[in-house]
Amino acid sequence: MRYVIDACNLIFRDRRLEETLDRHGFPAVREALVLVLTKFARDENVRQIICVFDGSEKAAHRPRRSEEAHGRIVLVYADPRTDADNYIIELVEDARRPGEITVVSSDKFVVRNVQKASGHTMGCRDFLRRMRGAALHAADPLGGEDPRKFNGGGMTDREMEDWEKWMKEHGGGV
Repeated sequence: MRYVIDACNLIFRDRRLEETLDRHGFPAVREALVLVLTKFARDENVRQIICVFDGSEKAAHRPRRSEEAHGRIVLVYADPRTDADNYIIELVEDARRPGEITVVSSDKFVVRNVQKASGHTMGCRDFLRRMRGAALHAADPLGGEDPRKFNGGGMTDREMEDWEKWMKEHGGGV
């Protein structure tokens, strides 16, 4: 699964990211976005997340594409003569398997065109909820339940004693 994110659209749908942008500027919000997406990619075993930003004439000297977090997070700055929306749509249209791409955007133009190109879409608020849910699950995979409740193949006291005895006899030491 690959995600392609309309980065500015996502930033302005999350209060914390938007406040980071207002208080500390674009470099800080970009760093914060990379951090939360890296954690999400790790928690959900996502192969790649591409964040597409609008390009600008002022940033023309910047590389158009940079990889963060060992290639899992890729930052793309659209050409200044186009915008992130059209870049995202073209990315899906040109993909060999557009059905393996989920575009995260709440922009109706982007959503409509990505769906026409056979890509999947997810609204920004839904994606933010999914990221938070993944983080909560990673922090507490049993959802607050007592692990003894599940005893998923755990050993009884008798089995543990037998195992310890066997380890001592066969040089495993316990």
